Amino acid sequence: MTVGKIVLQSAGSLSVAVTALIMVIAQLIFILKKTRFALYGWSVGISFSAMLYAIGIFFEYNAPPGPINQWAGRLEWTAILFLIHILYGFTFTYFKIDGKHYHQIAGIFHLILIAMIWRTDIFISDQFVTRNFIGLSQPFIEPDLGPMGSFFVLYGFLACWVAIFIWVRHRDPNDHHKGPFLLGIILWTVLGIHDGMAALGVITFQYLMEYGFLLFAIIVLWIVSSRFYEMLSEDKYRIVTEFVNDGILVLQDGITVFENPACRSLVGQSVKGWTIEDFSTLLGNSEKEKLLRFYDSLVHSRDQGNSIVLNVGKEDDFESVIEIRANTIAYKSGTAFLAVLRDITEQIRKEKELKESEEKVARLKKMESLGLLAGGVAHDLNNVLSGIVSYPELILMDLPEDSKLKKPLLTIQDSGTRATAIVNELLTIARGAAIEKKVINLNRVITNYVSSPEHKKLLMFHPRVKVETQLDAQLQNIKGSSLHFGKAVMNLVSNAAEAIQDEGKVVVSTANRYLDRAVNGYSTIPEGEYVVLTVEDNGPGIDQDGLDRIFEPFYTKKVMGRSGTGLGLTLVWNVVQDHDCHIDVTSNKQGTRFDIYCRTTREMSAEMTNHLSLAHFLGQGERILVVDDVKNQREITCLMLNKLGYMTDSVSCGEGAVDYIRKRGGVDLLLLDMIMDPGINGRETYQRVKEIQPDQKAIILSGFSETEDVKQTLKAGAAKYLKKPVTIHVLGQAVKEMMC
Repeated sequence: MTVGKIVLQSAGSLSVAVTALIMVIAQLIFILKKTRFALYGWSVGISFSAMLYAIGIFFEYNAPPGPINQWAGRLEWTAILFLIHILYGFTFTYFKIDGKHYHQIAGIFHLILIAMIWRTDIFISDQFVTRNFIGLSQPFIEPDLGPMGSFFVLYGFLACWVAIFIWVRHRDPNDHHKGPFLLGIILWTVLGIHDGMAALGVITFQYLMEYGFLLFAIIVLWIVSSRFYEMLSEDKYRIVTEFVNDGILVLQDGITVFENPACRSLVGQSVKGWTIEDFSTLLGNSEKEKLLRFYDSLVHSRDQGNSIVLNVGKEDDFESVIEIRANTIAYKSGTAFLAVLRDITEQIRKEKELKESEEKVARLKKMESLGLLAGGVAHDLNNVLSGIVSYPELILMDLPEDSKLKKPLLTIQDSGTRATAIVNELLTIARGAAIEKKVINLNRVITNYVSSPEHKKLLMFHPRVKVETQLDAQLQNIKGSSLHFGKAVMNLVSNAAEAIQDEGKVVVSTANRYLDRAVNGYSTIPEGEYVVLTVEDNGPGIDQDGLDRIFEPFYTKKVMGRSGTGLGLTLVWNVVQDHDCHIDVTSNKQGTRFDIYCRTTREMSAEMTNHLSLAHFLGQGERILVVDDVKNQREITCLMLNKLGYMTDSVSCGEGAVDYIRKRGGVDLLLLDMIMDPGINGRETYQRVKEIQPDQKAIILSGFSETEDVKQTLKAGAAKYLKKPVTIHVLGQAVKEMMC
């Protein structure tokens, strides 16, 4: 075959082959420089398939019946199989779909088909057929279809339409590529149908599918190049934003097309492809509306530097506070929104803590200043009051019983006595005076006050107010001044009684309480063991302004001089401060409650030391396992048990207790904390232990109330429930009862 004999109609096929070859070479050169961009590899395959197909068509046009013509026909069908396989590889890579199994199964299948094309006559016959195309000056000679040739044509047609279906259905953040791709593959498929009908004997125009091959290869090359430059654009943003702590994302056409690692970390998952509605699912209803309004203002007004603060979470149970700043930018040759997300939860928390701290410091400084002032005033008043109290007494001693001056002098003396009591209160609130702190029990302080003349006088003035006491019989000791705590109790009860306008009740109670974490009350209460003194009334409550100022000297809403001096709660505040205690105040329309948290002491008062005997509680070396997640609690409990004559071991978690029992067998007694973090709780620990030792004895020793878990553990076989903090005689008695 010479150039002069080339069929004119085959010039187009030759042009397609040459163009496809140039595309292959250009892309191969590019791939050598940009090996990490996988789409270019598939694009090379599509261009290579177009080249093979065009070569086959060219030789079929120009070769007579024989080996060359038959070779060209087999080459065409091989090119179609190449394209089908590479088409799916390109699709899976573009959409980031794992195509490993497809390439394994389809690859083997296609290799088998290629072998059948080249080794058998099943698809392509060894006979030749003449095709008379419309407008073709001479007939076209090609190998005839084999017995399964029509099925091969059908397979190619269905494979292409499945790929089209994937592109139509798949959610693509780069929609501007979908249209051109579908146009190219549909055009190739339509031309393939045309050529397939010709191969089946239908009179049509000359073979045109090589032009569809080329157009599709060009469109794919454009898509790949476009994606490459988009990737470069993303890399530019990624390099800038990868190590930024703030979350950064880009929304284009209502869809997130870019995100940095901090954004994924902030949201907890990838947001690529999310719409604004997807983001709103993270928010409560009110915050959702705020976000949608914010986005709508961006879209319509194009305002620069807009910002919004959102509580992320459902309704009031928000998890974090996010500040979002957004600007309009040019991204990938289009308009987009660049949003910067910053987690300001910690910042807001610190600002709130700082504000509260500043308020507390200001309050303390005010109280200290007023205390110093009160001390100075009291010192001067004492000098003045000496004459007012003493001289009337001296004069009265010399006056006859029927003197008209006696009543005025007694009035003066009584006024001086009452003024002296006020001065004494002023001296009490003057901070800095030395206080002798001894081991005391608040139950005794309260009992002494309730039986005092001052309390009886209070009840006379308020006959419709009932005062009740609820005292913990196992209350631990504290260190302090009985005199000062007595004054504090008196003023709290007096203040509560006077707050009740008609009939009501005041409850004075004590309790042992263990805090496993700090509590933010009127002041911050650190973790630890406390004795809590509570005075609670069912009066009308205190408003917020009053709560902020109730401990200030001379601040009162009562009638000054008739029902109060304004110094009672100031005295309480200073007693609390002088004893390193903590106070919490809560108030509403149902009443007011004062809680004073006093650190416990393991020391005993002189009276208790003289009368307490531990001989009755002593053990005989029985083995006890203490399970508690707090180290100092384990140590204190073990020390008390050792002092009582028991052998102890301790573990810090429920899993450790189960492992101990599994390896060493049961113990005589298990002392079990109920809430342990991290790990399994006391209830589950006991259930697992009983699976190993069904008759295992146990006592629950917990700082929390009698919860449902406690009740279930008691039902499961635990004998007792002791609430922290526990005294040695209470613990000894409980353990001794278990050993009997």
